Amino acid sequence: MRSTTAIAALAALLTLAWLVPAEAGASVGVNLRVLNTEGKALAQLRQYTDTVQIKTDPDADCFGTGSGGSGKTVTVNGPTALGVVVDGEATQRAIRPVSVTDAFGFGLGICGFGGYKSDSNHFWYLKVNHVESSVGGDQVKLSGGDDVIWYLIRQDSCPPPDYFCEISDLQLTAPARARANSLVPVHVDAYSRTGQRTSAQGAEVDGGTAPVFTDSGGNAMVRLGAGGPAQLFATRGRDIPSQYVSVCVADDLASCPQHHGMTIAGSDGPDQINGTPGPDKVKARGGDDRINVRGGGPDTVKCGGGRDVVKADRSDKIARNCEKVRRPKHKKGKSGK
Repeated sequence: MRSTTAIAALAALLTLAWLVPAEAGASVGVNLRVLNTEGKALAQLRQYTDTVQIKTDPDADCFGTGSGGSGKTVTVNGPTALGVVVDGEATQRAIRPVSVTDAFGFGLGICGFGGYKSDSNHFWYLKVNHVESSVGGDQVKLSGGDDVIWYLIRQDSCPPPDYFCEISDLQLTAPARARANSLVPVHVDAYSRTGQRTSAQGAEVDGGTAPVFTDSGGNAMVRLGAGGPAQLFATRGRDIPSQYVSVCVADDLASCPQHHGMTIAGSDGPDQINGTPGPDKVKARGGDDRINVRGGGPDTVKCGGGRDVVKADRSDKIARNCEKVRRPKHKKGKSGK
């Protein structure tokens, strides 16, 4: 059953975190986006996450009530939609701090990400795999490859009596590379509260030489400039903006990767991180990590604490703090050289 805006706001605020530790499980890689009301992306990456601990914020101010937390550290058994943001703040400065409170007596309240707070007219809205969540973020268990969106929504986006107004999230598809001064095709989909996908007519696509608008099939042609990567994104009214899509622009397409890459961040525990076919930027963090970026690239990998093993191509840049690096051996020719 679809929730109202008021119910979604309450669920986002009153996320319950059990105050008992759990056995650590395997971390999972989750595609995380965090956006403020203006659509600014505070985070866009693949984040590995599992059970997390978070200190409640004595200075938290949810909905202007001055509801500061006790300062106690609590455990959120994961992987969860709240825990992935807690793990993400270690590398994503824009979402620091993650502010939560236990002042309500029956669970944690999400008060703010990156200084953007829940107040009398805003709340942090959650979608997982494009479906609106009707429960708190800590209660949403995640699997590898899930898509998580946290969006600071204005409650008056759906003013009374239209409490059930539709706010979709947009997804942009664009090529990974293009020649300078060329037109490239893009497509925009819109996902409803229940996850139903439709082509997004009338979406504005920016990042090219001029804004363009999609037709009834969600398609448009974007003109790109001369050289340098283009950062394309789509917006439409009160809908949640799309992800940023980077397009490599060059005179010689051979100098650009064939596939999109990602920013990938590990957790503090042991992770098994796999790269994508494109050029990835990996920061593994703590734990004895196993990282495989072969077949993509060129990739960059930075390791953290623990003893890490990296499988890499010869073109990949691997930091010195990665303890063991395994690259393909050179094949010997017929002469044996």
